Amino acid sequence: MSEFRYNKLTRKWVLFSPNRAKRPVEVCQQDKSVQTENLESCPFETGREHMTPDELLRIGDKDHWRVRVVPNLYHALSIDDELISHKYQSFEVKSGFGAHEVIIETPDHTKQMYHFTLDEFVDYFTAIKLRIENLKKDTRLQYFSLFKNCGNNAGATLDHSHTQLIAMPFIPNKIKEDLEFYRKHKEETQRDFFDDLIYDEQRFKKGLLFENNSFIAFCPYASTFPFEVLVVAQEPICSIIECESVQIYALSEIMEFLFKNLHKALGEFSFNLLIKNGDMNHPDNPNRLHLQILPRLTGVAGFELESDIFINTILPELAAKVLK
Repeated sequence: MSEFRYNKLTRKWVLFSPNRAKRPVEVCQQDKSVQTENLESCPFETGREHMTPDELLRIGDKDHWRVRVVPNLYHALSIDDELISHKYQSFEVKSGFGAHEVIIETPDHTKQMYHFTLDEFVDYFTAIKLRIENLKKDTRLQYFSLFKNCGNNAGATLDHSHTQLIAMPFIPNKIKEDLEFYRKHKEETQRDFFDDLIYDEQRFKKGLLFENNSFIAFCPYASTFPFEVLVVAQEPICSIIECESVQIYALSEIMEFLFKNLHKALGEFSFNLLIKNGDMNHPDNPNRLHLQILPRLTGVAGFELESDIFINTILPELAAKVLK
């Protein structure tokens, strides 16, 4: 039977309608959006380092890199622009100041995140941490958006596995609302929102996937997307820059498990990965480091756009059972 479930993290309702679903195997077989483009045109290949802007970070040695970070050639924001805010007639306008970088996750064109080893995830998260630490030195930058698009359904324009980092001079309104919600929850209950969220999922049990001393992963009770996974820090770690090597390793351990099992269940699939750090410049950042893996097996249609209620055809307890 269909049912509405309330997502405490997004504060939105999700409509679960299993009757609209085909078998999970048939769903993932239809998603063939991860293709291989012409290797000759890919600027992220080993030996084509001259095709990207000058690199900002390299993990590896001079001749054999494992991860590179470069400015985005088609940047949405530029660190060279002046930070200007003004009125144009009655409209608010800000200059396009900021940073837009690309984390090239691997020199292997055919390797996607669901093929990564534990060590490759460690390199990946280490590179992200180092770049944010560097960018934070510029006090004009207030928010750091980290996201990965894999496959056509998720908005990727290049097949070579990469993540984008966009640093902005202000906190987006949606992020402000989230942070205020976490603060209000703490004021009203004297409990951390994410501790409560973890407690609820542990009591429900059916969505739990993996847990170690530092992180826990589960298919949320009110998942927005089929096979959605949420990874949350067990400790009060607000952002990735607070992670020591032991936490980076623990996070990498979970991510290797999740992507390996997602690939076994779904085959080649499109997904978005969001790394949520909150306001890293605020001394009382109420965020808890969490990551969202959002497989894009189905599209967003009129009902979702009009009502802001997503339809999910696969219950999270079923998705968790498949992934385990």
